[in-house]
Amino acid sequence: MRPTIPRPFQVNAEDSAMPLRLIQLSDLHLFGDPSATLLGITTRQSFEAVLSLALAQPDPPQALILSGDLVQDASAAGYRYLRERLKRTEIPHYCIAGNHDLPALLTEHLGAAGLGAVALRRLAGWNLIFLDSSAAEQVSGVLTPTQLEQLAALLAAETAPALICLHHHPLSIGSTWMDQIGVSNGAALLALCERHPQVKAVLFGHVHQAFAEQRGSCWFLGAPATCFQFKPRSVNFALDDQPPGYRELTLYPDGQVRTRIVRLSAYAEIPLPQAGGY
Repeated sequence: MRPTIPRPFQVNAEDSAMPLRLIQLSDLHLFGDPSATLLGITTRQSFEAVLSLALAQPDPPQALILSGDLVQDASAAGYRYLRERLKRTEIPHYCIAGNHDLPALLTEHLGAAGLGAVALRRLAGWNLIFLDSSAAEQVSGVLTPTQLEQLAALLAAETAPALICLHHHPLSIGSTWMDQIGVSNGAALLALCERHPQVKAVLFGHVHQAFAEQRGSCWFLGAPATCFQFKPRSVNFALDDQPPGYRELTLYPDGQVRTRIVRLSAYAEIPLPQAGGY
């Protein structure tokens, strides 16, 4: 499949040396059964196609970020498959839980790649901060007081450019039904980002669509899913006809960020048009 690659949108005007290139893969919704489908999409097959596209680009990424909803059926087999597939890439990878994940299974089977409530990884002069926004038996997300306290302390102590990653969106994306199931206390995260200008971007999944909005010096970035897509700015649950894809980020030592969405140019499976949810 030939990729559809738009011109990158450049968050800041000038490039710097020695950038850090990251790939965000989100909302895989894998099953233990490789042939299982969700809303008409064989999710393992679509994930393989998107991952292959990402790895075929001329400049290999230094890390992969998997931003939640990794396994749909709470199966150990789903997580084991993902562990072995990511291991074969030989690229560092970081995985956080979404509302469809079981965090205990995620950490058990993904090992050090499965990150907990708050995690920090330093790469190329950047602080990558990972937050688990999932809440047991809830579709929406939340950040606990302890997580927010730890994040505040980390940002107070670390002045390097920072990228925060979580599953749920902490701000409105303009889609009525989705905005009811974001981070319930997302305003607290927005306030921390406003107080700490070294936070250059907040990366999230959950929304199954491309999204970008700047607030102050910080960008809030949502990603397409590796399976089916949600229709942007929809009042009720609605599927889009866009093909699966991923987000690419290039982070520079001086805090500049460049990013783009890359999608498969075509994908043979079409999501069920009359689906009312999943």
